[in-house]
This record gives sequence, structure tokens and C-alpha cells, in this order.
Amino acid sequence: MPQNETSLLARPLGWLTRQSLRFPIPMIVLAVSLALVALMLTGSRLGFRTSRLDLLNPESGYNRLWIEYINEFGDEDDAVVVVEGSSREEVVPVLEEISEALIREDRLFHAVLHEVDLSKIRSKGLHYLSPADLRDLERFLIKVEPIIKGDWTRLNLGNMTGGVSLRLQQRGVSQSASTRAATLQELERLSQSLREALSQNGSYQSPWPEMPHLVATLSEVGSEYLLTNEGRLGVVLLRLAEDKGNFAQGTKAITALRNLIAQIQTRYPETKIGLTGLPVMENDEMRASQSAMLRASVLSLTGVACLFVAGFGGLRHPLMTVLSLLLAMAWSFGYITLAIGHLNILSISFAVILIGLGIDFGVHYAARYLQLRSTTRKTDEALVGTASSVGPGIVTGAVTTAIAFFMAGFSEFTGIVELGIIAGGGILLCCLAAMTVLPAMIHLYDVKRLDRPAPVPLDIYGWLTPLFSRPLLVLLGTTAVTGLIALGMSRLWYDHNLLNLQPDGLESVKLERKLINESDQSVWFALSIAKDREELLARRDRFLQLESVARVQEIASLFPTDHGQKGPVIERIQRRLADLPERAPKIPVDPPAELGRALARAQTLLVGTAQAARVRRQLEQVRDTLRRMPLRECWQRLSDYQDRMAGDLLTRLHVLWTMANPEPPQLADLPESLVTRFVGQRGRFLLKIYSKSDIWDMDAMEKFVREVRSVDPRATGNPLQTYEASRQMKRSYEQAAWYALAAILMVLYLDFRSVRYALLAMLPLGLGTLQMFGLLGLLNIPLNPANMIVLPLILGIGIDDGVHLVHDFRRQSGRYRTSASTASAVLITSLTTMVGFGSLMIASHRGLQSLGRVLTIGVSCCLFSSLVILPALMAWLTRNRPETDPDEQPHLTVPTPSKQIHHRYEAGHHPGTSRHAAPAPHRKERFGVTGR
Repeated sequence: MPQNETSLLARPLGWLTRQSLRFPIPMIVLAVSLALVALMLTGSRLGFRTSRLDLLNPESGYNRLWIEYINEFGDEDDAVVVVEGSSREEVVPVLEEISEALIREDRLFHAVLHEVDLSKIRSKGLHYLSPADLRDLERFLIKVEPIIKGDWTRLNLGNMTGGVSLRLQQRGVSQSASTRAATLQELERLSQSLREALSQNGSYQSPWPEMPHLVATLSEVGSEYLLTNEGRLGVVLLRLAEDKGNFAQGTKAITALRNLIAQIQTRYPETKIGLTGLPVMENDEMRASQSAMLRASVLSLTGVACLFVAGFGGLRHPLMTVLSLLLAMAWSFGYITLAIGHLNILSISFAVILIGLGIDFGVHYAARYLQLRSTTRKTDEALVGTASSVGPGIVTGAVTTAIAFFMAGFSEFTGIVELGIIAGGGILLCCLAAMTVLPAMIHLYDVKRLDRPAPVPLDIYGWLTPLFSRPLLVLLGTTAVTGLIALGMSRLWYDHNLLNLQPDGLESVKLERKLINESDQSVWFALSIAKDREELLARRDRFLQLESVARVQEIASLFPTDHGQKGPVIERIQRRLADLPERAPKIPVDPPAELGRALARAQTLLVGTAQAARVRRQLEQVRDTLRRMPLRECWQRLSDYQDRMAGDLLTRLHVLWTMANPEPPQLADLPESLVTRFVGQRGRFLLKIYSKSDIWDMDAMEKFVREVRSVDPRATGNPLQTYEASRQMKRSYEQAAWYALAAILMVLYLDFRSVRYALLAMLPLGLGTLQMFGLLGLLNIPLNPANMIVLPLILGIGIDDGVHLVHDFRRQSGRYRTSASTASAVLITSLTTMVGFGSLMIASHRGLQSLGRVLTIGVSCCLFSSLVILPALMAWLTRNRPETDPDEQPHLTVPTPSKQIHHRYEAGHHPGTSRHAAPAPHRKERFGVTGR
């Protein structure tokens, strides 16, 4: 039941269709030629950017800090080979064999690090002592210098006791209180040691002063393996060779590395060897998403084609619609190459987007055409009528959908900007193909087959009829259901954890979780860059005071700066120890009785303090033991003790000599693979800061980021990058959605020239979005960085359905009833979109799974709002609108071929009529279409 509804686009689209029909073969040849040129251009010039850095705006503050870090330290992250065993003895040989194999494959791997060789640093260990410790060491060496020069008889117990007694006898100014205390301490150590040696178990306790703790620690260090969990878990760090020719970066090196691990695993079945690290996780993600996208594209294209055949009751028109879509996709590749020049890890999804959304235009066009074919014998007349009637809705839907994507260009997130430009342009090209190439193909095929009955599209009018008998009741019921579902929005949440997007069971993700939870070798840490050692060490101390920081890593403290003060002392120590013997000579033993008398003289000098009383008791115990012990055993015990005491001293002196290199520690003393990770190209130092909590818990990450920045506002690193990028991506999608809504409202107003109709067209979008978010909350399906792309997609889908329904509404008079072609087209386009994106739910990549799941729910909600709520509202609004012709029905059953002939004669189409005769003006036709 036609109204005098005219669109600004009706005449231009009718003219465009006539031009396509005048030259159908040149039009198709031109389309195919452009597709071939576009594909050739794509093959030669289209690139891939697989780094997450390519998704970020290089002008954003946090990304500039990351770029500054890359310029200083490079953009390579560590791959991590993880070895698990029951003990250190099981793990270390595996680490060594893996490391040796990786070093041999220097074409694929570099900067291999499984242990830190500290032998050169050990030789300069005295540089790490304080000046006070060095002075104490030098004083001790001065005291034992006669022994060093060969007078080992000074280690005779009688001589040692006599010397101490002589110093205790000194009085007056010549001996300070500190010197007397040191002498008393020396005698106490000797008495304790001698008492232990003469005891029943005969254990040895050193009488020599304790060496500084750092000396004792460094003396035991040769190399330090990267072990944790008490040696049961070890790692090998390495970096991969560049692989710019593959979308999944590092595929060649990672494949070779996994093969090498598999070979070594067979030789060490008692251990478990795995592979993780950022490059590995990103490669696994890229390969999984690439494979999933390919399968989803093939599956969705197949599913869409099957839906067409079922929905249109034939094969040829769905096939022509799919062919026009494929041509548009080929054009889109050329457009991408010229407009952007590359694809990134977000924009690679554009093919699925175009299949899911771009096919809608051809569906609406074919459905309307087949409806008009049932009332006219002329294909050109039906095609021009299709362009004039549903063409404005198709173009408006395409423009609004493209705007939904183009508005992403105003966001800060480069990945979303590029996806928006690519998808928006692709949508417009799909619309262009539907309005030019598709009518040319249909005309070429159908013009010679006019005697054959046109396929009958799926008729769902019977399903919807009961809903229009009581529109107010339907409105109240659906509004109440929508309100209840919308309450679930209070439970909707956003999951920032990128590990939850990875494929299930992925080894690299499992191992990364293990490193985070059970060890201190996680690859997730903040980074602070300092211009010099003093600045970095000051920051290190402040970082360690933060509640959220577990530990830090740096090598700046391995390079002391006070060489001018320490160097001369160390050089003197080295000279004093230059001529040490390899073994101490035999030291003569005094008779036990003579030793006892020497000890007794020392006893008489111990008065005045609690310490002196304690030493006096110990000496008495030693004398008592000497008296009661058999003489032969006494001689043997004293001889053994003196030998062990001399050997102990000589060993300590040798340790000092091995650490007394006067040259200061330098970067060359450390493994290059370690230095490159902590010292930049311009000599700046790097500090790694590890979180105490789970870095993937957003509250913990926010606290960690805030506290780290309180110490160093210019800190960067993967946790900070992920934190900022995740928030920016979410904010960018939200901003793009609001911008798109404003722009779409303007486009709808220009199309309908009415605010009321524009708001009606937006109703399925608004209600569908409420229902979708409510269901996501009720089903506990979170939003995440992968499925947030549903916002511009739902905008396009919801608006497209609403535009076609409102155009259908304006073509009618009387009480509104959804026309068969519009209802069928809305159903089929929604189903094709659900098939197109729902195919992602079979992907192993959980991010793509969530995208398919959320979009399927969203499209279902928009479909419900489009076919139930909006038609019921428009039917209720027009309940009193007068009919133009009471005898005319807004919807008729599709006629049989004999009835079609009867209808054509009724419409004035006789067998001899010219095919190009113009239709009668304002002629009423069946199925509620305008004959303009």
C-alpha cells in the first residue's frame, strides 16, 4: 500500500542501476579487472605488522617511554626455556646441554643465557668491600706478614699464647682500649678453638677473625645458574632471529627450538622441558588466530551460501550475491594496500567482518528483486524498482555501518583506527558491488529466463502475524522482558587479562602462569632507566620499600665507583700475598706441660671484665683437658690442631689473593648476554621491578603501576604497557561508539528528513544493546580486548535492520505490517551475520571464541528487537491510520506461476509489450511495493 515516500537517493540509485543494465558485460568485466589488479597490488605491496607495539599510538605518553626504552635496549624480548626436575642435579645438565645447542645455532638464536659467569668479578671481589673492611684486612695481613714471609713457627701454640700475654701486659698510653679489646677477643677465639680441638669429638673451630661476609660469598661463586624453587626449576633465556616474512613473528626459530627441545627431552625423560616467553606466546597467539580466521572465513562463507539457498529457495541468486561480495572483498584488499599498506593483529579480522556485514546489502537487494519479479516480466524494471525502493535503505545502512567504523579514526588506539578505516571502506565497497555488479549479473542471467518462475524467498510473515494482532500486549511484554534482562548489566565486567584470551591448553601460557606463581623468573616486570649507577641504586632502594614490589634486578651495583680510594689498598694486599706457599710446613709442638704453663700465665692477666672471666674459665678447661689426656694422644691432638690452623690461614690468604686484582670491575667482566639486558647503547642502566601480586589482577596491576610511577614517573615495561593499552583500547571503542551514534543520527535524519523516523530506526540498536549487555552480565561473559569490537559491529547491524524497517514502514499506508521481502531480508541478514561471526566460536583462540559468542548474542538481540518490538510499536502507532484501499492487503501469499501471469496482465504487461516500456505512474502492485 504505497505512500508518496520519496528518498533523496531513490532517483540517483535508479539512474545508477539503469547504467549498469545498459552495459552489464562491461560492468562485470570492469569489476573483475579491478579485483585482479587489487589482488596483484596486494600480493606485491601489502605488509604485515605483527608487533603489539604497532597497535599503539606512537604519540601517546606511555608509548613514547616504551619507544625510548627500545631505542636504548632494543625491541627484543626473551624467549624462555623452562626445565623442571626433582633436584638441582637433574636440572643443571639439561640447562647446559640446551644452552650449548642454542649457541651452535647462532643463525636462529642469540644472547643465550643460562648461567652468569662471575669468575672475572670474583677476581676483583675486594672492590666490593667497604674501606673499613679493607683496612681491617690490611691490618690483619701486617700482623701475619712474618708468617707469610716464611716464619711459620709463629703458629706454635706456645708462641701464640706468649705473644698474646705480652700484649696484655702492656699498660698506659701505648695501648688503647680498642686494642686491648681486640687482643682479648683474639685470645678468646684461640681458647675456644683449642677447647673444641681437645674435646671428645675433636672438631676444628677456626681461631682466625671472620672474613667479611661478601668475601666469603664471592669466594664460593664461579657461575650462577638461573634456578629457582630450590634448584628444581631452571630457565634458559634467549632471543630469536628476526623473521619479518611471516605474519607470526619468529615462527622459523620457534619451530626449530621446539624440535631441539623434543630431541633433548628424549635423553632426559626424568625432567620436563617447555617453552614460554613473550615472543613465544605472541607467536602461538598469531598462529592460532590466523588459523582460526582462515577456518572461520571458509566456514562462514559456506554457511552464508547455504543460508542463501535455503532462504531464497534457489541457487543462482544467492550465488550471484556471494560472487559480488567476493569481488568487493578483492577490491577491499586493494583499498587496504593503498590506504594503510599493511594489516595488523586486529585488522586481520576484516575478512570475517565483511562476510558477516557486507553480505547484508546483497541479501536485501536480492530479496526485494525476487518479490518484484513475481509481479513483472521485465528484469530491468524489477531491478530499477529494487534500487529505488530498498536502495536508499541499503545505502543508508552501509553509510551508517561504515561511519560506525570510521569513527574509530578519532580514537587514540592505532590498531582500532586502522581497523576502522579498513572495515569502513570495505563496507562501502560491498555496498557499491551490491548496487552495480549484482544487478548486472542478475540481468544477464534472468533476462533470458523470463519464462522460468522466480525463486520464492523464505516467507516468515505467518510467523509474525500473531504478534501484530495485539501489538500493545507484545510491546508491554517485550519491554518488561528487556527491562529484566537489562538488570544483568550491573554484573557485567571487563577482563583485562590477556592470558585469558590465549588458546586453551597452550604450553607457553601454562608455563608463564607457573613462572608467575611459583618462581621469580617471570617475563613481566616494570623497567626503570637511570643515567648512572648512583641514580639507579637510589631508585632501587626506594622501589624495595614499596608494598607491591617483590624484588628488583640490576647489575649497576657490580661496578663500584670509589676505585681511587680502594685501588691502592687492594694493590698493597696483592703484593703482600704474592709469594704464598702452596702448603704450610710442619710446625713444631711444645710439650703439653710447657703449653699449660703458658696458658696459666695468660690466665693471671685476665681480670676486670666479664669477657676476661669467661676466657679465664675456658683456658682453665683447656689446661684441665691437657692434664687428664694421655701424653701420646695430647701430642697428636696438638700437632693436628696446629697443622689445621696453619692450613686454614693459608687457605684464607689464598682466597684473598684470588680476589685482590687491583683493576676495577668492568662491563667486560660479565657475560655479554647479561650486559645487553641491563646496559643500554648509550651506557644507561636498567632496573627490573617485579610485582609481589599477580600482575594480571587489574587491581593489583593498578596499584603496582601507581607505586612504580611514584618512584619513577618515566617507568615503562610490559605491565605498564599492557595496563595503559588495555584501558586505552576500551576507552577508544567507547569513544568511537559515541562518535558513531552522533554521526549516524545525522545520516538518518538526512535520509528520512524526520527526527521521529531516525529515532525509530535506532530503536533496534538501543534495545538490542541493552539486551546484549544484560545477557552478558547474567551469563558471566566478560567484555575483553578481543570482543570489544562488537560495539561498532552491533551499531552497524542494529541500524541496518532499523533503517530497512522504517523505509518499509514509510512505503505503506494503513496499519503497518512488515512486508515479506523486508522481514525475510532482516532474518537472513541476521542469520548470515550470526553464521559469519558465530563460526569463530569453534576457534581454539579464546579471544576469538568470545568475539563470536558476544556478537552472536548481540545480533540475536537486535534481530528480536527488529522483527518483534519495532514492528509491534509501528503497528500500534498506526492502528488508526486510514487505508488507501480497504480491499488491498499489505501482504499476499507468493503466487503460483499461473497467478503470476494473471497478475502481470492485471498490471498491464501483455506478452507483446516491450521489455523496456516504462511502468504506469503511481500504479499499485501486489506485495505492498511502489511501482515508481
